[in-house]
Amino acid sequence: MIHVLLIAVLSLAGCYSSGNASIKNQELIAQVQMGKSTKEDVRRLFGEPDSVTRTSSQVASAGNPSQMVMIVEWWSYTHASAQTDAKSFIPFVGWFLGGSTYESDYFQVGYDTKGVVQHITSGASKGKSGLLSSQ
Repeated sequence: MIHVLLIAVLSLAGCYSSGNASIKNQELIAQVQMGKSTKEDVRRLFGEPDSVTRTSSQVASAGNPSQMVMIVEWWSYTHASAQTDAKSFIPFVGWFLGGSTYESDYFQVGYDTKGVVQHITSGASKGKSGLLSSQ
């Protein structure tokens, strides 16, 4: 019985990952070119977006920053992962010594009325949580 409980606890102590991990690949992101790539190009590289927002906003043109371009649709992709520190499972002191590390990435593409990429935004954040953890 102890072995079954130990296996159950250790299996919960692993990693958690959600979203589209391909957005972490900077070589793939570099293939998306403003003013050239289309929705189909982005879909081929990253699959279906996590969310789609239809709007009307203007951004500076990539080819000519003094010229404005209308963005009518934004595609967003995200990826998040977390790993729980094994110290978190030590009775009583785990609350103080344990914690988790996390990482979050996003990639957003803005399209004009013709479905051509006119804006790209990407970024990442990571950190550590826990009572006695240092960032």
